[in-house]
Amino acid sequence: MKQNKITTTMTELRTQKDGTMKYKGIVIENTPTEKFTELVTFTKAVKKANTVIGKKFLNLEKAIKYIDDLELHLWEMKTQLRIEKQEAKKAQRELLKLNGLHLMTSGNK
Repeated sequence: MKQNKITTTMTELRTQKDGTMKYKGIVIENTPTEKFTELVTFTKAVKKANTVIGKKFLNLEKAIKYIDDLELHLWEMKTQLRIEKQEAKKAQRELLKLNGLHLMTSGNK
């Protein structure tokens, strides 16, 4: 079952003409060593993921899992910011309503 999940994810992996691979905007390059024959390194990334350039992983599957987790984390952060903005706008509207009511009641005196 685990292999099937990896295969599904691997279909999004694109091999470039220069032999590197690209997955969700991150370029992955094979950088094997004598000790770690499947070692891969992130060499380029989209702006939102620039901090991952230079990261190394023992194999391609671990690198892809990291990218998927990173994408989920970035999505959660974006969603959280959107929710916070919506709540701030709602609180601001409520405050304006309260201030408007306060001005109306104090103006009648």
